[in-house]
Amino acid sequence: MDFYAVATVDLDGGVSSSARNTFNEELKKEKFNKHKLTTLWTVHYTTGWTKATALKDARDSIDKAARIAGIIKYEALVSLADEPPTEWRKPASLLGT
Repeated sequence: MDFYAVATVDLDGGVSSSARNTFNEELKKEKFNKHKLTTLWTVHYTTGWTKATALKDARDSIDKAARIAGIIKYEALVSLADEPPTEWRKPASLLGT
């Protein structure tokens, strides 16, 4: 069964741009996709994964990216679902037109 993981990771204050970039590149190597929403990532787990192993992989991938980037303080949330998340944008105008 396929699973989709949605992850948000807040890198707490004091994280340098270099560390943030390293963290982002490491998660990309782990097949995570960065979204325009500031801290949102998704990853697609295909056949052969269980929810438990997908959750462990997501957590391990985030922890590894933080470790490689030298980030020791962060908060993360991961949610698994059977369907991919839905993403949309509204027009960029501040007046809503």
